[in-house]
Amino acid sequence: MAVHMIVLAAGFSKRYGKNKLLTVFQGKPLYLHVIDHLSKIKKIKSEKTTLTVVTQYQEIVREMEKRKISVVCNNHSADGISSSLQTGLNFVLRNLSDGKEDNEKEYFCFFVGDQPYLQHETIELFLEGYLMSKKGIGCPRGGDRNGNPVIFSNKYIDELMALKGDVGGKKVLRSHKEDVYFYDVINKKELFDIDRPENHL
Repeated sequence: MAVHMIVLAAGFSKRYGKNKLLTVFQGKPLYLHVIDHLSKIKKIKSEKTTLTVVTQYQEIVREMEKRKISVVCNNHSADGISSSLQTGLNFVLRNLSDGKEDNEKEYFCFFVGDQPYLQHETIELFLEGYLMSKKGIGCPRGGDRNGNPVIFSNKYIDELMALKGDVGGKKVLRSHKEDVYFYDVINKKELFDIDRPENHL
């Protein structure tokens, strides 16, 4: 079994006004908050997890190479979030997947780079609960709001690869609600993503 953690960090930050991912937030670039959490998880569960970052920014590429974290460039970021999702998925399937056919053996968990309040413990509990649930899709939620990350078993690879435009994995989730494990977060703030400068809570 393997859980492939894929961080989508290739957006244009149009609502923010500048590259929010590189903006220093609580002492470090915004995107590094989730990277640091996932790096800890990968270190603890090294034989069961991989970590890949998808970006279009050379600053992020250089930092990931320095940290020896797998990084892949999305040269088609203008095509929307689906292109980053598929770039990461393709990279993992070609380079990090064990190639097993059993749907219970590999999972693909997509994170975003602008969710700095998400905690390490929450990620671990979410992943543990999802794997125990035997569901095909997993998603944390705060009340009636679904958040990120979203995880998929490999039976959903074809549907993820068929997404178009600025549409992410939640479109697949909405099509298979009966197969979704929801993890209820205690602090809804953890699911908050920063889209504008005034969103810095």
